[in-house]
Amino acid sequence: MQSLISCWKKPTLFQISSTCLLVLISGFTLNGCSGTHTETDELVIAGTDSPDKDLGKFFEDMIQSVRAMPNSGLMRGRLAMAYEANGFQDEAIISYGQAAALDPKDFRWPYLSAHLKARRELHQAALDDLARALQIDANYAPAWLWRGTWLLDMNRPDEASTAFEKARALGAYSEATFGRARVLMVKQQYAKALPLLEPLARDSAHPYIYRTLGYALRALGRVDEARAALARGRDAQPIAWQDPRAAEKASFVRGIGRQSFAENLLGAGRLNEALEILETMRREQSDETCAYVQHTCAVLNSLSLAYSRYGREDKAYTLVERGLSINPEFYPFHINIAGHYRQRRELDTALHHIDRAIALNPSIGDAHIQRGRLLIGMSRHADATKALETAIQLEPERPLTLLYLGMAEGQLEHWPQAIEYLERAIRLDPHFALGYVYLARSLGEVGRINEALEAMQTAEQNGAPDYELRTNKLRLKELEAER
Repeated sequence: MQSLISCWKKPTLFQISSTCLLVLISGFTLNGCSGTHTETDELVIAGTDSPDKDLGKFFEDMIQSVRAMPNSGLMRGRLAMAYEANGFQDEAIISYGQAAALDPKDFRWPYLSAHLKARRELHQAALDDLARALQIDANYAPAWLWRGTWLLDMNRPDEASTAFEKARALGAYSEATFGRARVLMVKQQYAKALPLLEPLARDSAHPYIYRTLGYALRALGRVDEARAALARGRDAQPIAWQDPRAAEKASFVRGIGRQSFAENLLGAGRLNEALEILETMRREQSDETCAYVQHTCAVLNSLSLAYSRYGREDKAYTLVERGLSINPEFYPFHINIAGHYRQRRELDTALHHIDRAIALNPSIGDAHIQRGRLLIGMSRHADATKALETAIQLEPERPLTLLYLGMAEGQLEHWPQAIEYLERAIRLDPHFALGYVYLARSLGEVGRINEALEAMQTAEQNGAPDYELRTNKLRLKELEAER
């Protein structure tokens, strides 16, 4: 199970103009954009004017290699990997298509194109590319795991199950077992999913597995066990796995783009690859240079966050603690380590570090959000409200920030203000289960019982935790009796 890894965030999408791009992404030929184009006849040029001179020179050399061998699928595919590795994803998609047309026997080009399209939730286009890759090599287990995953995203569980069984037959036992468990969860066959999930959770301790296990336990009425599993799965992101062919792109990262690429790998769930890049970058420059080189600090911090996502909290804490010992003025270290202390329930220490981060950079909205969360946990609700209001002034509203504000105002019995914040939260996210939970509670307190019951029903439909629903129902009964 060491190969099971977590996602973090979606990579940034770099845009180039055009209707041409949209059609090329879909795999068609277009007449009318600067003449007649196919996927194979126009070299896509980008990145040569990068402010990072090393990166710009790298692209110039790669493009020159393609010009020297214009009919080489390998050269065009290598350029595509270079584009993707350094953040030019639109250009990468077009170039992968060109490489596949030039060399239809190379598995990598449709396979890597499929991944990029899936990240944009173009799942059918991704499956089409993946089918072409599997026609070339049907024995690559990660391809079947991805097929199963994308089919589940499209709510096609029976086909997904077949794909996971194929991956299992090819040796991806643990990963395919989790895929099969997810299929059973989609079919609401929780009792069958449970014996698959429990040993996986014990063996891997991966947060996403624990969260899935928690949902299964809750559906089966085992509420206390579910609560414990869901606590271990808090903030979990979907799982991915080791993928050697996709990992080839790491060798094309250049300059300062390596850290950005590592973060994109985290976003795509390929944690082992991200860790390899970050560990390499750490070895290239002594930790002590963090005292005067912020880039070294950023690498240490990203490495700590990556290990935390992997469930290796001790390693993550050691790295950020080391960073702080070298450069206590680097504010991301303080935000990072505050999260560790919050998980340990050492709230005073966590607040100290968040306050230090804000003193170093008061314009970071996320630090004020974290401060608000901590103050709620410390029952300092008036102070929490001020912190969260500052966060909203610094960055666009988020449903979670508005939820925290609603909770803090509710604790102060400022019910109209709580209702306003919570209604704003669910306008931003109409499926925000906890938003409806706390809205129902606040509506009940001002006597709007029918609206509260309606919000409760919506909360339940969107998967709100059972214990939250039970607490609300009891309170609403009490309020009804008092009328």
